[in-house]
This record gives sequence, structure tokens and C-alpha cells, in this order.
Amino acid sequence: MSTKFIYDRLLKCHQDNRLVAIYTAREADYFEAGYIEALTANEVMFRARRSDGYEEGFVVLPLEMVCRIEIETAFLKTAELLAKHLDQPRSHAFFDKAPNKKHSLFEIVVDHVYRNKEMAIIEILGDEAQVAGIIEENDYEGLEVSLISDEGRLDGTCWIKKEDIIAIRFGGSVEQDVMLKLQNQLK
Repeated sequence: MSTKFIYDRLLKCHQDNRLVAIYTAREADYFEAGYIEALTANEVMFRARRSDGYEEGFVVLPLEMVCRIEIETAFLKTAELLAKHLDQPRSHAFFDKAPNKKHSLFEIVVDHVYRNKEMAIIEILGDEAQVAGIIEENDYEGLEVSLISDEGRLDGTCWIKKEDIIAIRFGGSVEQDVMLKLQNQLK
């Protein structure tokens, strides 16, 4: 399946600094809103924006999962208005310099999360549940993740093949809250 059409539209939204709604093939009636942070031939990274105007970290998705994008909807206009009213400026850019179109955003983000021991939420192809935890090993073919429960407790280990990962999220309030709970329990 060609992703050129979606790539071209997302690139234009990125250049115009537009808040976009991104729908994935996984859940046709659900979307995430965000500002495009980076775009490569195969992936998109965006800063998620909640409906209440607050930012919610970064998300990386394969372009082949994106089936629809929207701009200037009532929902998006409201989120932008609330962000402005709440004085919620966009966070600093993740990249100092935009990655090359041939780079892998997924690998860049996995390496960042791994090196900084940040919590990430990983979505897996064909699995409704998400894996939440800290990446302990970043192998060429897969990841070892120390699982963390919603209550902030260590909850075992899991291994994931990289080819089955369809999204990775990090830096949002959910991840930060769970990490705070974990740190408090480890004291």
C-alpha cells in the first residue's frame, strides 16, 4: 500500500504548523490530535494534544497505519482554543534538526527512551492491550521491557518483536504519573 498521499498531506500540515486529527486503520472511529514533529518515508511522529488543550507527549506511528487525517474540525479548533486559553504552549521540539527521510523515527525514539530510562507505552499488532514499561534491552530484532502496572508497580518482563510494534508513546502525563508512582514505591 502506498503511503505517498498521506505523507504529502502530513508534510503540508507539518510545514503549515497545523493541528491534525490522525485516524488509524486499527480503530476507524478513533483519532488522536497532534502537531507533526517529524515525518519520514515510513513513519510519523507527533506531539499529541488532548481535547482539553493539554499536550500529552509524543507518539510514533507507521504511515501505513494512518488511513485518514483531518484539519480545522470543530474538535481541533476547540482544542487549540483551550490550549491558548490555558496558556499551554507547545513543548520544545524533540529534534534539534529534522531527521532524514530515510531514518527510522521508531529506532530514534526507542533509543531515546531506552537511554533515558523513560516509561513508554507500546502498542502491538493484533493485541488490544498495550505494553507499559521501561525498555531494558534494545536488540536489533526486539525489545525487552520491564512491565509497570497502572499503580506504578514492577510487573514482570516481556519481550516484543520490533516488527509487531505499531505505535510507541512517551513523555505524556500518563507515563509521568506512573513513573512517579514507581519511584515513590521504590523509596
